[in-house]
Amino acid sequence: MELKPFLRNLPAFEAYNDQYTDALVAALEVEDCPDGFVFVHQGGYGGAMFIILEGSVGIIRRDRPNETDYDVRDLREGEIFGLLSLVDDMPAAATCVAHGPVKIAALTQDGFHGLFQSAPPICHQLQFMIAVQLARDLQEQNEFLRRHMAQ
Repeated sequence: MELKPFLRNLPAFEAYNDQYTDALVAALEVEDCPDGFVFVHQGGYGGAMFIILEGSVGIIRRDRPNETDYDVRDLREGEIFGLLSLVDDMPAAATCVAHGPVKIAALTQDGFHGLFQSAPPICHQLQFMIAVQLARDLQEQNEFLRRHMAQ
């Protein structure tokens, strides 16, 4: 699989020129992961953001009051997860597990920091995506608290 054309077809990266896309490609590490591979455990530190190149990844959250796991959703080719791991010491909001063999492109914190030098617009895009993820997580937590406070 050619990584550059794949990235250019993703809405998050389609607008960037070759120089920035090439810098992103250079910062990514492509890996094959087996079925059942755990990318990160909820509350743990992932160390990388992942772009799914092939396969599916399940997102599982543990409901703390009753310690029950529930499937949030399955992510597919082209979707990104683990954005919060680009933020220092930010624990994962869910557990992410490979459903079948998965090929991913990983961007570590070090790769992200290095990318600021070679492709600042892409880093700004990723920062925006992090902010959106944090806002969604906050909304979800507020809704959870509202439901449980009303009981």
